[in-house]
Amino acid sequence: MGATLDALQRLQSIELQLRSARDQIESKFRTVDAQRRKIATLQRQATDIRDTIRRTQADADKLELERKAREAHLAKLREALNRSKTNKEYAAVLTQLNTDKADALKFEDQVLSALTKVDDLKKQAAEIDARLQKEQTRVAELEQAARDTEQKLAGQISALEAQREEATEGIPLEALRLFERACEHHDGEGMAMIEQPHPKRAEYICSGCYMAVTLESINALQSRDAVITCPNCSRILYLESQALTV
Repeated sequence: MGATLDALQRLQSIELQLRSARDQIESKFRTVDAQRRKIATLQRQATDIRDTIRRTQADADKLELERKAREAHLAKLREALNRSKTNKEYAAVLTQLNTDKADALKFEDQVLSALTKVDDLKKQAAEIDARLQKEQTRVAELEQAARDTEQKLAGQISALEAQREEATEGIPLEALRLFERACEHHDGEGMAMIEQPHPKRAEYICSGCYMAVTLESINALQSRDAVITCPNCSRILYLESQALTV
């Protein structure tokens, strides 16, 4: 393998280490972002349920006022019953009283149902608040862990960046562009080894995408310092050894 491919392989090793370190940091902060989204969802739920509590409480208050008005009406009917002077008047007031009492009982059920709903909603709100407090504590822990990881790896990343810069020296510009383009598309894996699945057959594949590699490419890599890319995945191809059967 020629000097250019040797240099690219060294650059590949540094590139993967650098991406690994950066990925560790990014993974931590992605976890923080996910936790923040979880908190935002809980906050929306808390806001929605409090709005529902206010509306339901307002409805319950209206029902309670109506219940009190009905109760006052029944009290007046009882007074009228006691003041009745004739059997006919007594019977009429009693009939009205019994009818309104039945309606009042049904209405009391509505009031009780509304108040029960308010109590249930308040319990749900309390549960959401407890969850929210727990998740906010968790996000603070995750943020600290992300900052700790970032600080821990800062020196390593700085050193690798310097190594990467040094490793690019002497690599032809076009070869470097091909490598960087392949890295962008394949998460830092800008190079792929050529494999020979069957030792007795002159058949070769790219280890990155498992597509066929031509015999001409093998010969070029064995005979000169050539930079050849896979026609399918665009990774730069290299030979691990000269032991391939051609």
